[in-house]
Amino acid sequence: MIKNSQIDFQSKEYLEFRDITDEVEKIIKEAKIKNGNVLVFSTHTTVAICVNEKEKGIVIDFKNLMTKLIPKDNYYQHNDLSIRTENLVCQSAASDCLNGHSHCTHLLMRNSETIPIVKGKMTLGTWQRIFAIELDCGRNRKIVVQIIGE
Repeated sequence: MIKNSQIDFQSKEYLEFRDITDEVEKIIKEAKIKNGNVLVFSTHTTVAICVNEKEKGIVIDFKNLMTKLIPKDNYYQHNDLSIRTENLVCQSAASDCLNGHSHCTHLLMRNSETIPIVKGKMTLGTWQRIFAIELDCGRNRKIVVQIIGE
């Protein structure tokens, strides 16, 4: 059996960690899948999906790391409308699509997680949660959840 669903939400800010674990668990419960896998997939190149521990220090550490590794104020060719010729939806330098730092951050992360389901429950570790991490600015987001199992 295959069950497809989605989680829609409005993100608020850059590097927001949104815990979507409970929403995924609800979808699994409604699907009545006992054994299989759940795929949690971001339909955006500026939202990462990640399983990690839910702890404030990790979020702060990650934000500090990204600020050092991929500063927003660096020069990014993606943001340079005088040379960019592909996927042009930007109208001006004030546009929120000038987000080279967001795309570079995403390239270091992942777009999805696959988690085994055993006896109707995800096999997450004791402290593990599923996060949708906003890598750009607040906007409407869609996460696809696909469950395959019996």
